[in-house]
Amino acid sequence: MNGERTPRLGHLVLGGLLVIIGALWLVDALSDTDVPWEILLPAALMVVGGALVYGSSSGPHGGLISIGVVLTVLVVLSSAFEVLVDVRFSGGVGERAHKPTGVADLEYRLAIGNLTVDLTAAQPPDQPIEISVGLGQLVVIVPRNAVVEVRAKAGVGEVVVFGTASSGIGPQREETPAGASFVIIAEVGIGKVEVKRG
Repeated sequence: MNGERTPRLGHLVLGGLLVIIGALWLVDALSDTDVPWEILLPAALMVVGGALVYGSSSGPHGGLISIGVVLTVLVVLSSAFEVLVDVRFSGGVGERAHKPTGVADLEYRLAIGNLTVDLTAAQPPDQPIEISVGLGQLVVIVPRNAVVEVRAKAGVGEVVVFGTASSGIGPQREETPAGASFVIIAEVGIGKVEVKRG
């Protein structure tokens, strides 16, 4: 009996996922409705997880577990990719440190490695400062008493802003005080980004 239910459950889930994808694709193609495709992978992962919970009493479901593992990897990679698309892979590879003493530049970038941008002696520019690392670690140091607006995110990894941390897939943190002198946009594709005071 259990031998019959295992493939049926896997086939049911796989068929259901294909029907959902096809229906969404049809809606997207035949109407003006914008289908939010970014929710498809997490939704599919939830369906597989729910099926595994439902069928847990009927024995092992190796096929569903394999699908779940693949979907989990795809969710992680897609979250990283969303940030990596925004992060230009420029600036070289290795360990870099910048400490401007005049007006700060508007961009600081590193493809792979560790990047430190110390703004404690810098004058704030009129526009946001964009700082990014494709793969690695990013540390931004701001003046201790400055009013700073921060928008920080990572595709996969950890984001720490003034001691408050978020980690996992797609973590982000924002500080948006009024009258900010510095506006910092800090992004890491895969790795860690930290914004702290000097």
